[in-house]
Parts: sequence; structure tokens; C-alpha cells
Amino acid sequence: MKKIYFSIIMMATMAFSLHASHRYELYEVFVAPTDGRWTLNVGENASFEITLLHNNVPDSNFEINYEISEDMMPACHNGTVKLKNGRAVVKAGTMKAPGFIRCKAWLKVGKYDYRSSATIGFNPEKLAPVTEYPSDFLDFWNENIKWARNCDLTPRMTLLPEKCTDKVNAYMISFATEHINKRIYGMLSIPKEKGRYPAIVMYPGAGVYPINPENGMAERGVIVLSIGIHGIPVNMAKEVYNNLDWGALQSYQTHNVNNKDRYYYRRVIQGAVRAIDFVKQLPECNGVIGTYGGSQGGYLSIAAASLHTDVKALVAFFPAMSDLVGYLHGRAGGWPHMLNKKEYQTTDVINTLKYYDTANFARNIKVTGFYAFGFNDEVCPPTTTYSVYNTISAPKELILAPTSGHYTFTEQYRDAVDWIINELKKQL
Repeated sequence: MKKIYFSIIMMATMAFSLHASHRYELYEVFVAPTDGRWTLNVGENASFEITLLHNNVPDSNFEINYEISEDMMPACHNGTVKLKNGRAVVKAGTMKAPGFIRCKAWLKVGKYDYRSSATIGFNPEKLAPVTEYPSDFLDFWNENIKWARNCDLTPRMTLLPEKCTDKVNAYMISFATEHINKRIYGMLSIPKEKGRYPAIVMYPGAGVYPINPENGMAERGVIVLSIGIHGIPVNMAKEVYNNLDWGALQSYQTHNVNNKDRYYYRRVIQGAVRAIDFVKQLPECNGVIGTYGGSQGGYLSIAAASLHTDVKALVAFFPAMSDLVGYLHGRAGGWPHMLNKKEYQTTDVINTLKYYDTANFARNIKVTGFYAFGFNDEVCPPTTTYSVYNTISAPKELILAPTSGHYTFTEQYRDAVDWIINELKKQL
């Protein structure tokens, strides 16, 4: 099995353990649509079946707590229900407009909590973003990309023998954006066999942490650049990142959010675009380039693909920063959920976020894409990710996992890796 698949399985397993650990516990709570339909039409009534298993046997000795809510909204109904043969049905009502209704169920046995949830979509294919598209959106970003390119990349590459394999060379790299001392750092994997290869730029999820080279993917005949976004080396001690995460970079996603010219993600998106410039100038690159990422990385994958004409394909899992103003319209907004807090509901913040919303980058996507997300995601809610997906008019493929939260199952990761490698090679 390729090393990339090993890392994928580990990531998926960790995520599954964090978000669905009830499957390995003494008591198991399950929630699902009563009739097995994960999507309904607006106006149809939804209901959920709650099941409790104890040692794999239905258990009726408990009452289950539950609540019903629209996606990320306060509960509209809650209560308890007595189980019969280990099961109970809860009516959830309907929706008058496209969206999602979620049922959460839980019980306490001794000192332990057991819980689960399920979400039903109502015509999600008809969801549309509520964020406004600024008339100067492309002018703003074209000017910022032009400014970032005023400085030569001045690339730096350091071979890391301990990270290399018999088929792949691994490098620590950096390049400049705007100024020689404003640099983006990353890990680069290049096949050792002489030739010219397509390239994939991988963008990170939110947080402050080290990054490893993606050698497993590179062994399949592609160049892979995995970048950090914070302008710091990506191979330092974990303690350094922890200190930054709790210090200077704490809540970085809100830094200068009241000013579109100084907002933290301005430099990040410039770096995401310059990363494509970096791989393009490598002598081993054949000029066919794709972008790839999940959550914050999914956001940057879409943003960079919309702004750089050399991108030929993209992968985005549950993109963050999607339809951020949803909360101001009585529905879910995207991560980092600033606008569900009154302190950020100002004219300046709202105006800034229009220029950084995934939905507005999505309007300009012209390349084929692979997308994946789930209905139970409360970090990047399905109301927001579906709205972005529906906005994209370019060729696209969507793999849904209605039961998943803010993670992706192994099969989705494998399909995404296969898809982008095949798509890039096909375009040679």
C-alpha cells in the first residue's frame, strides 16, 4: 500500500475515533432518517429513528434525550423519548426553504455520555449563497496577486536525506511573496526518475503545526508541494507551534478582519497563488498543476484555482470560509463562525469578508473539480458547503457521506487522490 494511503487511513481513523467513537463503546447510539432518505423535498415531513444498542443488542431500559434544530441554529424542539425494542421515532417537521434539519440524541449511563446525530437535507441542490459579490472582487485580487509578484520568488530548496525514499526526493522549501523577507515555507516531494511531471499543491487545514512531505503521492508520478500558511518553517519542534498557537497566532483567522487590505488571509491567499508559481518554475514540472485541500485547505484550493490560470483541476473537502454571512440571514454560516458573534457584526467586518468568502471565489472557478463533504459537519456546515458547490458552474464531481462530520472517510480520500492524479495525467 502506498504511503499516502497509510497516512490517509491514519487521518481518517483518527477523525473517525474523535467524531464517531460510540461505535467502539459499551453503549451505541444511532440516529438515521426513519425511511432511509437523507434528502427530502421542501414541505415533506422528516422523522428520525433513534436506536440504542448494548453489547450489540437493542436496549429499552433507558429514555433518550434529543433535540431538533436547523443546521447550526438553536434547537426548535427538545425532549426525551422512551425506547421500545431499543428504538424510538422522533418527528422533526419540515422546512419551507432549502436547508438541513439535524437530530441529536444522547443519554448518560453512570458517568459516561453516549451521543450521536443525523441530518436530513431539504432540496440542498437548490441552496444558494447569501453573501454579496463585490463589483471589484476580481480587481481587488488581481491587484493583490500583481503586488505579490513584484518580488522575485527567490526560491530556496534544502534536500532532506532523512525524508527521502528510494523513489522520491524530499525538500524543505521557501519562496517570497511581496518582499524577499516575507516567505512561505513548505515540503516538496519530487520523483527521482528523470522526467517532467504534473504537480499538486496541497494546502493545510486550520491551525499551527509542522508539515511532512507527501512522498506516497509523489511515488505515483506527481510533484507534490505541501505548504504552510503562516510564514514560518514547517519542520520545527512541536512545542514551537504550540506556543505560537497560544500566542502570536492565536485566533489568526480574525486578525485585522475589519480591514480587507490588512486581513490575515490576504497574505495567505497571495502565498497560495505564489505556491503555484513556485512549482511551475521547477524544471521537473510539465506545467499541469492541481490544487488540493480540506477545510481551510479546501478554501485555499478553490481560491487559488480561481485566481491562477495554470491550475487544471482541484480537490476541495468541506471548504471553510463558505457563505460566512449566513448567520445574518437566519441560517448557518461557515467556519470560523465569526458572524454568529455580535462583536464581529460590523459594517467593516462584513465588507472585508465579502472579498474572502469561498462562495465568491467559487463563482470564478473554470476548472474541473472533485468535492466531498458530509451532512453532520458542524465546523463547515452543509448549508454553507452545498451553497458553494451549487455556485460552481465548471465540471464537478461530488461524493457525499451524509453520516460524516468534519472528516472524510478513507474511501473519499482514496477517490480524491486517484481522481486528481488521473485528471492531471489525462491533461498532458
